[in-house]
Amino acid sequence: MSYFASPMTILMVEDNALQRRMLEAQLQPLEHHLIVAANGEEALARLKSGGPSPDMLIMDVVMPSMDGFKACESIKSDPATADIPILVLTALSRDAKDRSYAAGADDFIRKPANTLLLQVRVQTHLRIRALALQTGPLPPARPKVLVASASALVLTQVQNHFGKDQAIYLEAQSESRARAQILAHRPDVLVLDTDLSEGGAQNLAVTLHQSGELRNLPILLLHDPGELETWSRLREPVDDALEKPLLAPETRRRVALLARLAHLQKLVGQA
Repeated sequence: MSYFASPMTILMVEDNALQRRMLEAQLQPLEHHLIVAANGEEALARLKSGGPSPDMLIMDVVMPSMDGFKACESIKSDPATADIPILVLTALSRDAKDRSYAAGADDFIRKPANTLLLQVRVQTHLRIRALALQTGPLPPARPKVLVASASALVLTQVQNHFGKDQAIYLEAQSESRARAQILAHRPDVLVLDTDLSEGGAQNLAVTLHQSGELRNLPILLLHDPGELETWSRLREPVDDALEKPLLAPETRRRVALLARLAHLQKLVGQA
C-alpha cells in the first residue's frame, strides 16, 4: 500500500454472486475499498447518485438490464465519469476484447483471471488514477524503454509493435547488462522477458523493487504460458504482464500504459 496515501475505491460490476466473492478474494490483499453493482444499469445509477465516484470499475459484460458494453459506452461518453478506468473481466470469447476497447474500456482480462495479473493491472491503473488527479494534461513525451531479453525476436517485436519512433530503446540480453543499462541510462520503462541470459529475471525484478531509488521503475513482464504462477509469491514484483507470443496491439497498449505511469511519476515528483 506504499503507493497510496489511503485505500482507493473499486466498483465491481458483476451479476453473479459466486464470481463477486471470487473477485473480492483476489482483490482483498490490495486493501482497497470494494463496492458492488449487479449490472450496468445499477453501476450507472451509483455513478450518478451524487456521492464520491469510484476510482476504478471492474466490469463483466454479460449481465441483465444493461450489459457491460453499453454501460462502458455510457460511462465514457459522460465527461464527469470518462476518466474513471474500466477493466473488463469476462468469460465471453470471440470478439469480446475488440468490442470492449471499442466501447471505451481501458483494459481487458479474460475469466478466470490469473490473480497476479489481475492485481498488478488493478494496482497500475489505480496508481495512474491517483497521480493523474494531481496533474493537469500530460505534455508530449518520448519514453526511454529498456528491453531486457535473450531473444532477438522479442527485442525486434517490442520496437516494431510500440513504434521505433515512439521511444528511445535500450537493449540487454542478460541480468548484468540490464543492471548496467538501468544505472547508466535510467530508463522510463523496463520490458523484462523471463527469457534472460543468466536466468536472472526474477532476481532483477526483486532487486529493483527493494531499491529505494529504483523501485518505481515500471516493469512489464513478458512470460510464456503458465509461467506467471512462479511469480505469484513475490510482492508487487512487476507492474504489468504480457503473455508470449507477442501481438502488436497488446504490446503497444501495455508499453503505453507503463510509459504513462512513468511520465506521471516524473511530473508529480517534480511538482
